[in-house]
Amino acid sequence: MPVQQILGSFCLKSRKNVAINLFSLICASYFMPAIAQVNQVANSNSTPIHFNTNDPDGSSQGRPGGRKGTGSRGDCPPVEMPLEALIPNNRSGLVIEENPTLWFYIPFKSNQVSAGEFSLQDEEKNDVMRTPFPVATQPGIFSLKLKIAKPLEINKTYTWYFKLYCQNNTTSKSSIPTFVSGSLKRVAPDIKLQQQLKAATTPRAKIVAYAQNGIWYTALNELALLRIAEPQNTTFQQDWQNLLTNVGLKNLANKPILGELKIQQQNASNLP
Repeated sequence: MPVQQILGSFCLKSRKNVAINLFSLICASYFMPAIAQVNQVANSNSTPIHFNTNDPDGSSQGRPGGRKGTGSRGDCPPVEMPLEALIPNNRSGLVIEENPTLWFYIPFKSNQVSAGEFSLQDEEKNDVMRTPFPVATQPGIFSLKLKIAKPLEINKTYTWYFKLYCQNNTTSKSSIPTFVSGSLKRVAPDIKLQQQLKAATTPRAKIVAYAQNGIWYTALNELALLRIAEPQNTTFQQDWQNLLTNVGLKNLANKPILGELKIQQQNASNLP
C-alpha cells in the first residue's frame, strides 16, 4: 500500500477518534451533573433539605395579601404571634398535587375564634372553592387540605384566602376577620424532577428533590407528615427547622404540629 494512502487512512481514523472523544466529553459535561444530582438525591439521608425558590428576586409585586395576619385591624384579640401562613416570603408557591394541602399557624384558642372560612379563586377571580372550616382547639400549626370537584389545572395560578372570625359567632361582613392570603400554581414534574423522584429510595429523598426544585407546598406537606409520624426523629426535626428557616419562618419551627382542619368535599354547584 502506498505511503500516502497509509497516512491518509491513519489521519482519517485519528479525526474520527478525536470527534468521538470530543462528543463523549460534551455528553459527559452535559449529563454528568444531572446524574450526580440524581444520585445525590437518591442517597440523601445526609443531604440537608434546602428550598430553592423559583422567584429568586423575592418580588411580591402583584401578589395578594400577606402571609401574616392583619393583627389589630381585625376583631380578634391581641396575641404574641399573629396568624401566619407557612409559605415563602413572596407569598406564592408551586405544588404537584391535584388537591394540595396548605399549612397555617393559628395563635388562638377555640373560645377566641367563632368561625373560619377558606376560599380559592382562579385567575379570573372566580370562586373555585369557598367553605367554612372548624376552629382550632388550641394554638399551633394546622393543615387544610383542598377538596374541590375539579382538580387544579396545570400552569394556572390560584389565589387563596384563609380567614378567622372572632366576634358575633358569624362570618357576616359586620365582623372584621384576621386573615392571610397567598397563591399557588400546580406544575407537572419536569424530566429532572422525574428522574430524582424515580431514584429516591426514601420519603425524605423525595422531599429533598421537591425542595431542590422549588415545589414548596408539596415539600412542606410531605415533611410535616413525616414529623407527625415520627415526632422524636431528630433528622426530621432538623429538616423542618432548615426548611422553614429557608423562607423566613424560623419563628414557627418549634411550634407544635397539631393536625388537620377538616372540611367537606366541595361541589362546583355548591359554590356561593
